[in-house]
Amino acid sequence: MTLKIKKALAREMQNMDAAGLLRTEAAVVQTDTMEVQVRNDKSYLNFVGNDILGWSSNDVIRDTASEALSRYGTGNTSSRTTIGTLDIIQQLEEKLSEFLGVEDSIVFPSHYQANLGIFEPLTNRRDSVFIDEMCNPGLYDGARMSQANVVPFRYQDYEDLEYHLKCSQNSRFRIVATDSVFSSDGYLARLKTIKDLSGDYHALTVVDDSLGVGILGEDGRGVVNHLQMEDKPELLTGTFAYAMGNVSGGFISGDSDLIRWLRLTSRPYILSEPISPINAAIVIKVIEILETNDTVLSRYHSNSNYLKDEIRKKDWQLKRNDSPLVSINVGSTLNAQKMVEHLFNNNILASGLCYPNTPEGDSLLRFNITASHTREQIRTLVDALEEAFNVLD
Repeated sequence: MTLKIKKALAREMQNMDAAGLLRTEAAVVQTDTMEVQVRNDKSYLNFVGNDILGWSSNDVIRDTASEALSRYGTGNTSSRTTIGTLDIIQQLEEKLSEFLGVEDSIVFPSHYQANLGIFEPLTNRRDSVFIDEMCNPGLYDGARMSQANVVPFRYQDYEDLEYHLKCSQNSRFRIVATDSVFSSDGYLARLKTIKDLSGDYHALTVVDDSLGVGILGEDGRGVVNHLQMEDKPELLTGTFAYAMGNVSGGFISGDSDLIRWLRLTSRPYILSEPISPINAAIVIKVIEILETNDTVLSRYHSNSNYLKDEIRKKDWQLKRNDSPLVSINVGSTLNAQKMVEHLFNNNILASGLCYPNTPEGDSLLRFNITASHTREQIRTLVDALEEAFNVLD
């Protein structure tokens, strides 16, 4: 049986290789927010990284990490349910709750684990989870690993959502789940509409605000703050890997009774090592900086707007959205592949998003702009893009 599995997997990987889908991992020997150097000694301009606000190279953040290492060591020594709840982790949960304007928060070793830990404790087979079809895979996996009936609704189609809610009158509990900002195109979910529909059908609302917290709203307090929502979602999830420190870790925040229940029953929380004390200290410091100094956040938005303006001048098909995420529509999957390859050959890293992650024929190039990029580097990207479009012609 084992040999059959190995043969089947080998054939599948051969097919993936023939289709150009077999992923390889380049060994990076040196990195900062703006450039990476791989083992072949080539340096590449980095427009694919997640260090949106440049915390990994920030001297204050590095000093904070060093101090936390000296005080707490490298880890927690145990799970949260025994002696792994260090004071710095509780301080982070309190600071995060205050920052987001919610009652309570619970932190996890990763964003993925946070999303895995949210649905299973709250539902059983008598319940239904309604989830936007373009939500991030972690939120989807969390819903599917529960016993609930999982019902995808069409991308940002809230008439479709209401139809499914109407058809679920026999469900015991109902949960509506969505991303706040969709990573494929940068569009914001209509959270007020979702919250109103959830209220009409007595459903709980779960929002993944990974691309909102640290980026949008006053001081980066997230999409709920950005939209000035008085009726907030019951639960928010998010990550510390992007704008909140560029470190491993995730969170669930919101209603205190629901958070307390998750502490008692969420397996990824109970059975995993906690977030490291070093990462906890870093996120606390990031929040303190965001609350008192808007320089980094302003620079990030300025860089994003600069690239968008340059794209508009060229009449390229910019995805027009209300977030700082920058994407260009390039048509076919082949076009996206050719342009990513052209940029790579010119020592620039960019992402191509193709079907099924986008509608067929609506492939995108996505650029992860950061606060650390210089105008010269952005200009280099624009010039290389112009050459890439000429190659397509």
